Amino acid sequence: MALNLARNSRVFFTTNVNTAGTIQTTGFATTNLYEIQVLDGFTFSQNTTQDTVTLSEAGGNPVRGQRSFNTSLAPADFSMSTYIRPYNATTSITAEESVLWNALLDSDAISTANTITVGGTVSGVTYAFASGKGTVTIAGSSLTYAGIAVGNTVVISGLAGGATGDPQILNAAAKVTALSTTSITLELVAPKAKGASISSITFSSIKLYKSAWAPVASTWSYASTGGSDLNQLQTFGMIFVVDNVVYTLDNCAMTQVSIDFGLDGIATAAWTGQGTQLNESSITLSTLTAAATAKQTAAPFITNKLSTASLTLKNDIGTGANKAAADTSYAIALTGGNITINNNINYITPANLATVNVAQTYYTGTRAITGTLNAYLKTGTGVGGTGQLLKDMLANITSATAIEPMFALTLSIGGSSNATKVELDMQAVTIAVPTVDVQQVISTVINFTAQGYTPSATTNSNVFAVDVPSELAIRYYSA
Repeated sequence: MALNLARNSRVFFTTNVNTAGTIQTTGFATTNLYEIQVLDGFTFSQNTTQDTVTLSEAGGNPVRGQRSFNTSLAPADFSMSTYIRPYNATTSITAEESVLWNALLDSDAISTANTITVGGTVSGVTYAFASGKGTVTIAGSSLTYAGIAVGNTVVISGLAGGATGDPQILNAAAKVTALSTTSITLELVAPKAKGASISSITFSSIKLYKSAWAPVASTWSYASTGGSDLNQLQTFGMIFVVDNVVYTLDNCAMTQVSIDFGLDGIATAAWTGQGTQLNESSITLSTLTAAATAKQTAAPFITNKLSTASLTLKNDIGTGANKAAADTSYAIALTGGNITINNNINYITPANLATVNVAQTYYTGTRAITGTLNAYLKTGTGVGGTGQLLKDMLANITSATAIEPMFALTLSIGGSSNATKVELDMQAVTIAVPTVDVQQVISTVINFTAQGYTPSATTNSNVFAVDVPSELAIRYYSA
């Protein structure tokens, strides 16, 4: 009998599953099997739920026994942490954790089948803004787009504008609103919709990705909540190899990811998910390693010491003398923080008698994106930092519109000016009045919640919209 050691463990993500979500024992390939490098402390387990019958009676010799029954098999749980590591593959930016982001935010897998190149002759691309909607129109002749239908949410790639930031506006999640052989109309649904036209749009090999993760440019890739208004997300399986024992977890769903900004650490993401059935498998490690997309050991690490947060105060939080004339920007050097994206998944399990019931399926709940930012409290005239933010929030807290103050928040993991970084872009968040933590150096804690929104012609007139999945965009950059 051999002991199993964590240092010999390996973890794989696979979409090689049948219609019930069960992992297949054959048919593995680089397009459906990915090795994920994880940190020590990953877990996977499945428990049973018991019903215990007890007795309570009077008398000199009461019966005091009990009977326990296994009533159901609880959904299996797994958790693991990965480093956040953008990798420049020359033609696109990749990352091992891209498949995890995609499973968290969409139902369509990353695959060539879900990558549609616009064919025919494209004569031009325009961007227009009206009534809170940013619309991209691709014009041409004999246009082809097999696999795309009106109503689909896609990620646009291959476009460039003349001004700074235009590519991030244009290459984003969008809903297909019209299709013909002469035009494709796409309505942007993710952050950074621009309230003005974009001129001189250039294009090359325009692609529409049905998956959430998309390598939209040679220097950055993108994912967002834009296509995540779904009852069920991507079906996948997890394979855990502990020494030479292989365990499979079928019909998985990604529940949440939590990213911490520990000041002296390397940027990591803690992933948690669930599945319906944990099994010991006959699949061998040699079968997996021969077929899988290999782990990427050359990708750079990102240190949190350089991470920053940029907030823009919208001028609609105050009234009268307290109302700002224009947006106010705050650049905050972080000492720590966290952001969590939670799908609030609930599994459905029947309750038949005389059997061990197994979870049959799941449904997503509220998409919740929350976090905290920790920083030193810096006061003084014109600082534009935490002290000014606290002052502005306190000045407006009793105003009529202070019930939901709107901010734009961008977290730059690795530093906003660095070539290798990850941006978490939230164009509409509410924040609580920052709390003050009295230590040797006075600190502050800022709690925030990302919201859906519809853009206006000017950013300080944007409005919250609970029915628009525009809370978050993630952009991976690498030199």
